[in-house]
Amino acid sequence: MKRLVCVVEGEGEVAAIPNLCARVMAYLGVQGWVVDPEPIRRKRSALVDARHPRPRRPCREDEVVKAMVLAQRRPRPGNAVLLLCDEDEDCAAVWGPDATRVMRRLGAGVAVMAVHEYEMWLLLSRPDAELMAAGVAVPVSGRGAKGTMRKLVPDYSPTVHQLQETRRIDIGFLRERSASFDKLVRSIAELCGVPATPLA
Repeated sequence: MKRLVCVVEGEGEVAAIPNLCARVMAYLGVQGWVVDPEPIRRKRSALVDARHPRPRRPCREDEVVKAMVLAQRRPRPGNAVLLLCDEDEDCAAVWGPDATRVMRRLGAGVAVMAVHEYEMWLLLSRPDAELMAAGVAVPVSGRGAKGTMRKLVPDYSPTVHQLQETRRIDIGFLRERSASFDKLVRSIAELCGVPATPLA
């Protein structure tokens, strides 16, 4: 079996992202691949180069290389690496291709930014009627998604709730509502060598 290793930023994503990637693989009909259950965690400051002005900040090349090497030198090495980072106030169209370029010098890898943050995917995975019933403005946009999640999940905490909220995601539904999530799905398809079903 080939192995996908994830590199994540947040503590809650350590449990959530392997679950999400495995479900994306099932959605895509991927065969012969598993997701490593233990992602590599790197602080955001080790992934985005703060020496450059926002929003067009590239990756921290040296740190992205370290993450790739760690993934490839595990007792069960990764055949491909997915690097996921929150966009925050940076630009996914700059950082993602830059980090992917660095990763591909060493092997199969893709970098994806969640726009604006991971919780935005969790919010957009809810139907509009459910969001409006909880007092969330539709369409959902902008930052502050963690705070908005507390309208849906009292005392929301990434480390406590991110995995259970991730399990609620309807992959096809969210692809249609979030371009950055669609990018994640297409990236996993590319890494596993399968076609991504086109959006309607």
